[in-house]
Amino acid sequence: MFVGNVRRIIRGGLVGHFLRLLKTDEVRHYMSRLRPQHEEIRRRFAAYSDPYRPGQYKQSMAPQKAIFVTGRFRSGSTLLWNIFRNLEGYTAYYEPFNERRWFDQEQRGDHTDGTHRGVSEYWSEYGGLSVLGRHYSEDWIRHNLYMDEDAFDLPMKAYTDTLIMAAKGRSVLQFNRTDFRLGWLRANYPDASIVHIYRNPRDQWCSVLQDINVYPHNAIGAKGFPDHFYLNVWCRDLCCQFPFLTDYAGHHQYYLFYLLWKLSYCFGRHYADISVGMEELTDEPKKTVKAILDAVGSTESSQAGEADLSFIKPSVSRWKEYAAESWFQPIEDECEAVIKEFLIAEPIK
Repeated sequence: MFVGNVRRIIRGGLVGHFLRLLKTDEVRHYMSRLRPQHEEIRRRFAAYSDPYRPGQYKQSMAPQKAIFVTGRFRSGSTLLWNIFRNLEGYTAYYEPFNERRWFDQEQRGDHTDGTHRGVSEYWSEYGGLSVLGRHYSEDWIRHNLYMDEDAFDLPMKAYTDTLIMAAKGRSVLQFNRTDFRLGWLRANYPDASIVHIYRNPRDQWCSVLQDINVYPHNAIGAKGFPDHFYLNVWCRDLCCQFPFLTDYAGHHQYYLFYLLWKLSYCFGRHYADISVGMEELTDEPKKTVKAILDAVGSTESSQAGEADLSFIKPSVSRWKEYAAESWFQPIEDECEAVIKEFLIAEPIK
């Protein structure tokens, strides 16, 4: 009896340890590499007339409803969200998948990013929506970051539906985690509009670093890299679809950053109703906001003149303080060649 109990305890402990191990990033990364999906990705891109520079998605003829804003971290997506937030007739939700769980007063805290000028809080639109906790999963920030038109995630759909239905006026959902889920969004919300915002990758890189002296241009590998915005988490998950997003021990981290930036840019340009550069938005805000409102089918595009455009323009060409053109360009050229070779390679029949 005693021996049997000991065996059961040991067996239970080993099973529990194994289940915990399966949830670690290292094991998930290993499993992703064992079940590659990149041939399916290449088949999909091969269907485009130009697989490397896909054209605009043909939007649905159904009436427009929700607006999805998609952009990478530090792309200007918060600025665009805040513009919509201050327009009458819209409810703009900030980063719905964020792990701070804006709908949960105890979880979200009360701090804001000091670089988000003019933003005192992110969560007022989530008031009274504690029901979102029934559907929310923190796994959304790090796993299954690629979701195509055939993907299925009922909790994510229920969560998104709840936000759209609770909105006063037209809902705007500003995402930093749907770069490679746009196919899923388009399939599930064919009457929605998608706005893609991007930024000069060199300036965006400097913004990601925050302090450009922490990880200088002559650094090698990930040592010392302040991964504030989940670069390695994304690459570990997406290597299942894009096998070249791997650990380049002998490369500067800008290499991985640019690969991910370019892929995100291609997906955004393909699926979005309008794609705008942050520089366009800050240089010509009235013109750009009007173009966005026109693209999303706003019946009141004259609202562009009512938008709060009193923001402080983010610094541009900061990358020149980080490294010379002769340093950035070869890395970018090499990454472009890697992506192009992957996308135009003949898929396995």
